[in-house]
Amino acid sequence: MFIAGIDGGGTHTRVELRDQDNHFISRTEFGPFNLNSIGEEAFRKLLAEIFTACGGMKDCARLCIGAAGISNPRVKEILEEELANAEFTGLCKLCGDQEIALRGAMDTAGVALIAGTGSICFGKNDAGNCARAGGYGHLIDDGGSGYALGRDVLNAAVRSFDGRCSSPAMESAVYAQLSGTAPQDIVSFVYNPATDKSAIAKFSHIALALAEQKEPVAQEILDRGAQALSELVEAVQRSLSLSGCQIALLGGLLSQDNVYRQTVVSHLSHIGTPIAPAHDALWGAAQIAWELT
Repeated sequence: MFIAGIDGGGTHTRVELRDQDNHFISRTEFGPFNLNSIGEEAFRKLLAEIFTACGGMKDCARLCIGAAGISNPRVKEILEEELANAEFTGLCKLCGDQEIALRGAMDTAGVALIAGTGSICFGKNDAGNCARAGGYGHLIDDGGSGYALGRDVLNAAVRSFDGRCSSPAMESAVYAQLSGTAPQDIVSFVYNPATDKSAIAKFSHIALALAEQKEPVAQEILDRGAQALSELVEAVQRSLSLSGCQIALLGGLLSQDNVYRQTVVSHLSHIGTPIAPAHDALWGAAQIAWELT
């Protein structure tokens, strides 16, 4: 018998197996865990591939699957069907990727602040109550995310061209990344149907690079993003009465010591204690599986 944790991401899926005594067995990586992008047939094939690699699910005692979009009813239906086909009869929990991220980050009550392409904050208190803030998508939310920073970089470039602000360095960096020479090149890129949120988020590095050089507009962009992330944390803290708690910093923008992380830490220092996560989200998924009763 074994237990399994699954971290289903938009670009890849990771699986950790442990034995019945919670000892590590293995980690394996597979393709994207995203029903909307890969389609139902490919999603079913992915699950079958994962279950086969685990040695079959008949001997799986406990399973936790954490992924974005897990609340989609169709995702749950397919998972239940494929688990039944694989003869799984153990305990199972399906949850959002923010929940496994928090469990991996700390053993105590606290919050996980995640800033990658998108942004979200998730917390749990000593009573086991959970709350989240943010994570409603780039069109109406995701403040402080890579998408938000990238969008603000592009915005600053066209405003600088107009004379609404002064940031020739921002303009030059954007044109260089686009291989363009004028604002119309920015407009054509942004409104091209093939340009997705990840493509916009790739411009966030310009803000980080220029902020390192103390460029004022870039510093403003990072400060605005850090404030948005701070508001997410404060909302969760209020909901769970977690004032002054530990705040695990997660996601591509906050996982390394860069100028943005430093700015975010500065904004958070008066409301809690920013920390690096103790473990990753996959560890959290496997640990949640182990703790199922």
